[in-house]
Amino acid sequence: MKKTLCWALLLALLLPAAGMAEGTDAPAPAVCDHAHCYWTLPMDISDTEAVWAMLTAPMTVLSGDPKKQVNLLDAPNGKAIGEITCYSQGVHVIGGDEKGWTRVEVYSSSFTGSRTKAWNQRLQGYVQTSQLTTVIPSQHIGMVVDKLTQRLYLFVDGRLYSTLRVSTGLASASQPGNETRSGEYLLVNQLDKYQDGRTVYENAIRFNNSDLLCQVPYLQSGTSKDYARFENLLGQRAGEGSIRVQRKRTPQGVNMEWINSHYEKFTKIVIWEDGEGRAAPETPADTLVYCSVPASPSYHRSPACFSVRDEYEPMQAIRFDQLQNAEYAHLTPCVWCNPPEKSAAATED
Repeated sequence: MKKTLCWALLLALLLPAAGMAEGTDAPAPAVCDHAHCYWTLPMDISDTEAVWAMLTAPMTVLSGDPKKQVNLLDAPNGKAIGEITCYSQGVHVIGGDEKGWTRVEVYSSSFTGSRTKAWNQRLQGYVQTSQLTTVIPSQHIGMVVDKLTQRLYLFVDGRLYSTLRVSTGLASASQPGNETRSGEYLLVNQLDKYQDGRTVYENAIRFNNSDLLCQVPYLQSGTSKDYARFENLLGQRAGEGSIRVQRKRTPQGVNMEWINSHYEKFTKIVIWEDGEGRAAPETPADTLVYCSVPASPSYHRSPACFSVRDEYEPMQAIRFDQLQNAEYAHLTPCVWCNPPEKSAAATED
């Protein structure tokens, strides 16, 4: 349960070894001193214990207006080499105070129109020590968005609760600012609905200045909502930096509407980069998937799925390697429950 700032400060004075209350600020540590740091933890969703520890670990941010940014400098009082969003973007502290300046590591949050044009570059530089503060994120819920798999992995109370398809931003030579910035962030406030011409985004939560975690958008035509254009792109890059999340319910009943209704301030969302030598791991051959041939053209993560009628459940369990057999070769992964892809591995149970 969140505590008021006054109560948190009192606790800090009385019990300094216990740390700060969830969601409150405290002086930043000189260096990243916890074992499960976003910046050093391997990008492996199968190690759910380590991922959860990372999602609930203290996070160092820059104090200030969450709609404003400060420059990352190449040296104390030096020139700007990147941008950092105040309040919601985490930084990796890698040095002690140097006469009012501290060396940090961060993915630059350069947006369209940026002077430094450091599009999602992982940089090291200097910020003013006085701006650094530590936040304790939600200890109940957290999320990982992996740009390699184009999945959102939702964690609740220490376990991987559900997996959803997403679309992160699609950058191009003419629009490099469309890249979704990697790094660690805090969800800062709900917008619920945002409209850009005929394109409507619902169940939107803002992070990193103007980026949104939002439901896959639709095209408005009178009173009708056309999702097809954007839903067909889930599972691949699309859009302009924000993260589009599926609206179809997973077996756990989770979609972007669920995430929005369970929103907690100071929820941490981390975004894994798809470069840095990463490759999708292979799905173990004995992983179970489920199907109902010929009732459903898809294979599924669970014996029941919202996309399959009740009379065809529970579905038949088969091994993942059986999908190569002629009987099952035509099956495609369900876009509701998101089982392991045939061509790319999923590693969670």
